Amino acid sequence: MIRRILFLLIAVPVIFFSCEKDISFDLDIPESALCFNCIMEAGNRDSIAMYISKVQAVDETSELVPILNANIKLWKDGVAQDGITNYGKGVYILKQTPQEGSTYQVEVSVDGYEKLTAQTTVPFCPEAQAWWRKDTIRNVELYGSGYKIFDRLEVKLGDRPGKDFYWVIKVGVYDMYGANYGAFDTQYLTDNLLFDSFNRYARQEYVHPFTNFEYMGALRLDDDNINGDTFNFFTDAYSGLYIINADEHFDKHYKSSIKQFLVYEYDQGPVFEPVQIYSNIENGYGIFGSVAVTGFTFDEKPN
Repeated sequence: MIRRILFLLIAVPVIFFSCEKDISFDLDIPESALCFNCIMEAGNRDSIAMYISKVQAVDETSELVPILNANIKLWKDGVAQDGITNYGKGVYILKQTPQEGSTYQVEVSVDGYEKLTAQTTVPFCPEAQAWWRKDTIRNVELYGSGYKIFDRLEVKLGDRPGKDFYWVIKVGVYDMYGANYGAFDTQYLTDNLLFDSFNRYARQEYVHPFTNFEYMGALRLDDDNINGDTFNFFTDAYSGLYIINADEHFDKHYKSSIKQFLVYEYDQGPVFEPVQIYSNIENGYGIFGSVAVTGFTFDEKPN
């Protein structure tokens, strides 16, 4: 009996206290590396803007350190492009219009670092139309008058030859500093479930004529779901929208960025899998991609 009591006196504290352990995480300090960012827009008559900086740890709160002495070379369809100007603070600009269908290669050399390289092929502008449509929805149970009038934006998108990645981003979302198009926390409604489901959430209430789902960040459409056809859908955009045809690199980069935002902002679980932001920069980090944009803006909804 005495042995049993002694065993319990020893075992019980051991069981309870052995289940709890302080664990310290030593976050790795990133190796000295560079980050290069450039998103080209087809038909942009202004310029091709490039930014290069040093990488830093995620818990580092100071501003990024720009690279002031980079040597950047750019080729368009194999032909070297001259005229890249160093504007300081890590910004380098080539006053040239990115061309649809052209392939661009970049090479960045900085003393003390490995040479960065990347490539992108500029997509073609989406073939799209958009207009406001006023619908009368009849439902005696839901509406006292027996009907309700909805304004919704109807979009017709024709798929282009080749592999395309489409993104639909609202126009008319603002913050206190001005326009805030395509913010990751912007909500979208649509009546078509062919959009990518990675950022789709079930709604508590059904909002006719849309589905009972909403999307966070943007609407993404892989053209495997269109297969060369015409794609029609409705959206709740307020004053218009941008339809973006992205190259594969911007597509993966933007999708992983939204995924990371959703995990860190909306995942309530104590354990979750971190999301790695996509990069196509060899020997470094960042993104060298391209987009083609068709935009629609409206002064007001239909009368």
